[in-house]
Amino acid sequence: MAFATVTVDHILADEIRIGLQNNNCRRSERTDSSRKIEFSTREVATYQRGIDFPRIELHSGIIQGNVKWLENGEKYYNFQGIPYALPPIGVRRFKVVVLVFENHVMLKLHIYFSLQDPVPYTRWKGILNATQHGPDCVQLVLRQTNYFVTGQEDCLYLNVYAPKNPLMTKELLPCMVWIYGGSFREGSSRLYGPDHFLTKNVVIVTFNYRLGIFGFLSTEDDVATGNYGLKDVLLVLKWVKGNIIKFGGDPSKITVFGESAGAAIVGYLMISVQSKDLFQQAILQSGSPLCPWALHRNPKKVAFDLGLALGYSTSSTVKLVKFLRNIDLAKETTALLNVNFVNFAEIFNNGGPFGPVLEPAGPTAFLTKNSYEILKNGNFHHIPVIIGLNTQESKFFNSLFALIRPLLLIFDVSPSSLARPAMNINPQDKRIFGTNIREHYFKSKSFFNADTEEFADFFSDDQFVRPVIETVQLLSKRVPVYFYVYDYEGTLGKQFLKLFSVDDERIKGVAHATELLYMFQMKFKEIDRFRNAEEVLVSRRLVTLWTNFAKYSNPTPVQDKLFDDIMWPQASVKNTNYYYIGRNISTGVNFKERNMQFWETLYKNYSKGPIGTY
Repeated sequence: MAFATVTVDHILADEIRIGLQNNNCRRSERTDSSRKIEFSTREVATYQRGIDFPRIELHSGIIQGNVKWLENGEKYYNFQGIPYALPPIGVRRFKVVVLVFENHVMLKLHIYFSLQDPVPYTRWKGILNATQHGPDCVQLVLRQTNYFVTGQEDCLYLNVYAPKNPLMTKELLPCMVWIYGGSFREGSSRLYGPDHFLTKNVVIVTFNYRLGIFGFLSTEDDVATGNYGLKDVLLVLKWVKGNIIKFGGDPSKITVFGESAGAAIVGYLMISVQSKDLFQQAILQSGSPLCPWALHRNPKKVAFDLGLALGYSTSSTVKLVKFLRNIDLAKETTALLNVNFVNFAEIFNNGGPFGPVLEPAGPTAFLTKNSYEILKNGNFHHIPVIIGLNTQESKFFNSLFALIRPLLLIFDVSPSSLARPAMNINPQDKRIFGTNIREHYFKSKSFFNADTEEFADFFSDDQFVRPVIETVQLLSKRVPVYFYVYDYEGTLGKQFLKLFSVDDERIKGVAHATELLYMFQMKFKEIDRFRNAEEVLVSRRLVTLWTNFAKYSNPTPVQDKLFDDIMWPQASVKNTNYYYIGRNISTGVNFKERNMQFWETLYKNYSKGPIGTY
């Protein structure tokens, strides 16, 4: 193999080691003023492009990143695998990690053990190689009928991607913090390549947060309060507030955006007193705290179910949590799967098996009151919001429909079961409430005999459309709200469905999460890059709208040919205006108006309030 010799001046030995660790290289003798590096000629271009390895001193230590290149030839500065908390292992499992700030400057980090015994966080020594992702968090991954457990508990790492050299940037750039979805059960920051956003001069932050039992186990008392995953997110935002300026990001211009469970988390951040002043804009994609799946309402039962699945029986929450802390839960695939599936049957009543919960009041409590009442009373952070839906969210869950359908027999036998506790329906009206729903959505007036399209419509409306539009209504009374409807599938969308679900041609519309394929450079080997100009155009539109919002608090601050000069109107209480993003751009009003009026009338006539989820 041919080798080339390049003389590199003024680069320290550890910089060379970090920058070239993945290249086929070898060192040669050192001269007085320089160091010679020999490496394969096929790596010359890579090394010459990546010759600057930015080193940044953070509050917790020094990191060294590297340079990567976008498809358009522009470079960006890559910092990956930065720890933002001590590993949540051993006694720190099911506990809260808290950063302490003063005037947006990190002073110290404490770990609270049931609000006792703070353990100070010490700086790492030396220079941290920040060029690779940290490990994924432990998670139960479901792919149609396949399942497996993957990840590590030591997973609390974040990534920062900057389009400009942080050491030379004069103008601070808006920062966008991405929160992935995945039913609070699975997800990873490494799946979301930031490339498209970096062409728009914003700093992107992605990160991992605890999932499933590790992120949301709750015994409904102070022994295990729950919401650890939410508090991980809170910790990241505090870290960003205190550190992003070192990467050329503007700490006064932070946008949080998320999809599905990530969108629900964004909504929870908007209503939590703990997140005050940590961000200035919010984007919620296909999710809201009002979605039935976004709040778990029987977590103590699930916690004890897990103990029983592992062969441990007790009535003591203290003993249960002590037992669970000493089990290698990542290896207990069967127990985790059983608990998830057994409690999935109750998703309509209680939310997902593991997820956000209402906590006991306390100084670190993230969520203690129902989201609906908080939003209704206006007790949330008053900031501009983008929020929206895909035209047929439930299409993503086609493979689950066959599993769910037998469970829905209960709604035929007992229509009152459709009046879920969070709806707070008058007891004497529950049966007529449920009967009205069956008659509105199904020609057969039966859940079990409903055709596929009818059931898809009901599931989309029940789990996504109804709660998201109600969120739009409540928010728009007090803050600027930009509501969108996304309706472009393309070839990537079809590949995505085949990977995660079943592409049933009878169901029209665009599935849950499809827009992500056109926003990020998704890291699925089964999914191609853009195939045609139409897909490129949709991507440019989405990314430009989102980054305009991050910069100006308005997705269309001026008329733009990219959007056919169509401005995005704000939603209002009277008219739920929306921006239609499909093959073309247009505007509309009152998405799914007939169905939404139906639900509004039901609640008005039969709910005694207060409402938990909508």
